[in-house]
Amino acid sequence: MRNTLLLTVVALYSVACASSTPAPRAVPAGPTASAASAVAADVDSDAFRRDLEAAYDHILARSSTDVREGLEVVDIEAAASIDIPEHRTIDSAVRLFSGRMKESIQTSLMRSGRYRKLIDRALEAEGLPKGLAYLPVIESAYLPTLTSRAGAYGIWQFMPATAREYGLRVDWWIDERADPELSTRAAARYLKDLHRMFGDWSLALAAYNCGPGRVRRTLDSAGATTFWHLLEEGLLPKETRGYVPTFYATLLIASDPETYGFTLGKPIHPDEHEVELEGPLSLAYLAETIGVGEDYLRELNPALRHGVVPPGRASVRVPAKVAPLVAARADSLRENDDYLKFCTFKVRKGDSVERLARAIGTKPATILAMNGKGNADRIRAGETLYLPVHARELGALLQHSNDAEFYYAVKKGDTLYSIAKRNGLSVSDLRELNDIKDSTLRVGQKLRINPPRTLTAGGM
Repeated sequence: MRNTLLLTVVALYSVACASSTPAPRAVPAGPTASAASAVAADVDSDAFRRDLEAAYDHILARSSTDVREGLEVVDIEAAASIDIPEHRTIDSAVRLFSGRMKESIQTSLMRSGRYRKLIDRALEAEGLPKGLAYLPVIESAYLPTLTSRAGAYGIWQFMPATAREYGLRVDWWIDERADPELSTRAAARYLKDLHRMFGDWSLALAAYNCGPGRVRRTLDSAGATTFWHLLEEGLLPKETRGYVPTFYATLLIASDPETYGFTLGKPIHPDEHEVELEGPLSLAYLAETIGVGEDYLRELNPALRHGVVPPGRASVRVPAKVAPLVAARADSLRENDDYLKFCTFKVRKGDSVERLARAIGTKPATILAMNGKGNADRIRAGETLYLPVHARELGALLQHSNDAEFYYAVKKGDTLYSIAKRNGLSVSDLRELNDIKDSTLRVGQKLRINPPRTLTAGGM
């Protein structure tokens, strides 16, 4: 383990510094061509993922040209928290990160400063190594709204089921996987459980990437006890075999960034406070009321999926200087919110989710999700629903929901193409307006042919 030599290295380095002026540190050689930054202000999450997957391919290559010795670790605060193994894949990852992927890794390390303090607090509360604060470098580049192809989301790339298991709210209104503080606390608890389960950080990190069940089954079937055995035999997914070495490479770089040609972002104290507000309330109206940009308010509250404070009481982050003003008006703000394109509706006898969806131009699944219902749930007369439409438009839409202006009754011989052409629509428009999955039509079936003004109500 590298850390068994760490104290000796630090001691020798300190003596050298005390007795002479140190020579400039050498930056490890590597390719000079820089990949396009996948973690710049306009983030291309697919490119970021492709870069990492390419890294996994690269570091798993068995070429001896990637083996490097004498990697200098001098920051005991970060590096001593987790033993860093000696393995060619780690050295190869350091070489790659210091070369072709340098721009992306540098941007990620700079962004880490915004979240380091809250991450350090969460890790300390769970008694976890400080080095885990750099895991998001290879998970998400510290981007709260980064989504993977598999559906993992947020700084810590939680899947929905795991997020809910660890107490995060994930529904139509809110996705707390995007909340840096709440998701970090959940990630710290999850990492602690994984380490307790496997007793080893390499295996725990592998389990974080591909799931504890997969790692346990693979260990048992191979009669193995270490991640490195599984790596050498190719028994875990390629991504997982690359994921663990890239974390250790990131930790080495973060431990002594100057040696590898990097700079860490300085920890900052965001000037923001949380206030309790009554929803639903649009962030657009709140931003206008307090005199800040809506985009900035959305950035402070990435967990609010549609830019709307959900029904009931909810915490919202605002700039510290306006927090007292917001708190004083917390209960009355929503009364004057003209931006809010949501309203309540009391279900009448004969109403159905499908009919309501057709009337206001949305999908049944949206109404069900907004109201915490599954696809098989029915609505009952007297029940109150939230609908994605402005209150002043709902009445007219419901009143005309059966008018010929809005609907066409299917006749014998009609096809989706003929109906769409007759009404100035494309077939895909007609399908979307009516949530049609196939080409089967029934005589007498009513199809919406006129998109309502509220087709995109609620900012969706």
